[in-house]
Amino acid sequence: MKRFALLTLTVALLGFPLTASAEGSGQTSAMELRFGTYKPAIDSEFSGGVSPYKDIFGDNSAWLFGAEYDAQIWRGFGSIGLFGSAAWGYVSGKGVAPEGAETSDETTLSMVPIVLGAVYRFDVLADRFNIPFVLTGKLGVDYTLWWIRDGLDDVTEYSDAGGSKLPGYGGTFGLHWAVGFHLLLDFFEPHTAKIFDNEMGVNNSYLFAEYVGYWVNDFGASDSFDLSHNGVVFGLAFEL
Repeated sequence: MKRFALLTLTVALLGFPLTASAEGSGQTSAMELRFGTYKPAIDSEFSGGVSPYKDIFGDNSAWLFGAEYDAQIWRGFGSIGLFGSAAWGYVSGKGVAPEGAETSDETTLSMVPIVLGAVYRFDVLADRFNIPFVLTGKLGVDYTLWWIRDGLDDVTEYSDAGGSKLPGYGGTFGLHWAVGFHLLLDFFEPHTAKIFDNEMGVNNSYLFAEYVGYWVNDFGASDSFDLSHNGVVFGLAFEL
């Protein structure tokens, strides 16, 4: 009788749907691998037709590659968590001589946005109704490191709106927001997803697109680079 009860329990557990398996394995966190473009609004600081970013980098944007970690601190109607993310990317262009002519020297602007904040995941449709869509919303504080290198790969100087020479590196504070759409991949390959969960501890896997906003100008300071940007980020997400 004991063997029959144990066998019945085992079959029942193996027959649970994927969403129940994810809850049973103790989902507490998430990780994201992210990529997207970043075009800082540096030229918005200047007037009178002055556009240093466009003069050097044209209409080019930096490609950013990064990662994010979320700690899910509450689960109920969706989940609430705290997240931290970091990314890196650069854009390259040609230097400009003092008289305004383009030179053959290459220059690069590198940026590392670091964000800390809160995230809400609306995963009720996936958990309760087997609809493979999850919506997310994020708010956070941003600190973006940046540096400019010249053709010799040395950190250079730049001129601010008043013509003063400043070192070509620094960090700028700001705010961050995002809204995202996640497609639950487990819905399309439930057997593979169960193996991934049992062997790797990955409850759910997603493809996602996220519209992000960076308001990064030291909260309106006139002597800081304006690294603000709005754009789309794509990536892979895993809940653990």
